Amino acid sequence: METLSGVCPQLRPLEVAQLPLFLRNRFSFYSAELFGKRWCLAQEDESWDTGSPGEYEKQAEVLRPHLKAPVVFVLSALASNARNRMVQKGIPFIVPGTQAFLPSALVDLRERFPKSTGKGRTSLSPTAQLAVLYHLEREPLNSIPLKSIAAKLHCSAMMISKVKDELEETGICEVERNGRSMVLKFPAANRDLWDLAKDNLTSPVKKVRWVQWQTPGYPALLSGISALSRRTMLGEDRLPTYAFGPEMLESFIDQGIMTECRDADQATAKMEVWAYEPKLLGDNEVVDPLSLYLSLRYNADERVQQQLEQLIEEVQW
Repeated sequence: METLSGVCPQLRPLEVAQLPLFLRNRFSFYSAELFGKRWCLAQEDESWDTGSPGEYEKQAEVLRPHLKAPVVFVLSALASNARNRMVQKGIPFIVPGTQAFLPSALVDLRERFPKSTGKGRTSLSPTAQLAVLYHLEREPLNSIPLKSIAAKLHCSAMMISKVKDELEETGICEVERNGRSMVLKFPAANRDLWDLAKDNLTSPVKKVRWVQWQTPGYPALLSGISALSRRTMLGEDRLPTYAFGPEMLESFIDQGIMTECRDADQATAKMEVWAYEPKLLGDNEVVDPLSLYLSLRYNADERVQQQLEQLIEEVQW
């Protein structure tokens, strides 16, 4: 705030014994003069998952009569789409070092992290897609704290907060608070959830490389036509296809484990670079069936389309 206003605000702890216990447990309260106006800062304890804009709106309504000043929520993180809804609702907030929104006094919505694709996006981000597929194929994510989901998906707290907002906005899941944690609630299950979500899901394949690889296999997993032929009656391609996560392929090339080729004629394998780590969903040899379906969904070969239909029918929901 000093950078934005030119003045270092003096924070004074507030006496809040009259507030409900759940608010005193969640926030620390301070009074501060900002731009000639007194504000009440409600700093959320970092042990709490970031809430929804609707939740903060209700809390501000409870706090205002007690604190006799506009309430500003000080949050450790806030995803872009949640930030947009906070602004639309006129809820003041500060994310230290990142952004601030104080209606009638200051708007500073600079972001120090990549911007989302914005309102109107229908396709999920790779991590949000991974969460849906993990829930369908690995283990249920219902009622699990977001921090635990982040650990399972190998992503940050900021990223899982964005995932939560994406899944809620697309209607794929609902979000509820359970104590200090926000949890996901999927209204549909199994094949019904797949049918609900699949139009928001995209191919995990971001790029394809041709390589010479003398000892192909794990940690890469069979993918593409190779994986489909393993899981169905489809015939194999001349070259095997494998999938790597976003960074592994470059690492293998840099280490000389494999050599990149100009075209398929010189190669011994086709490598797909995925937007998320295929090992999180696949087994030790083959990528998971739902990601495989998404990677080949628009393949023009009628035989491939027939086997993809069979693949989905055989999924153990």
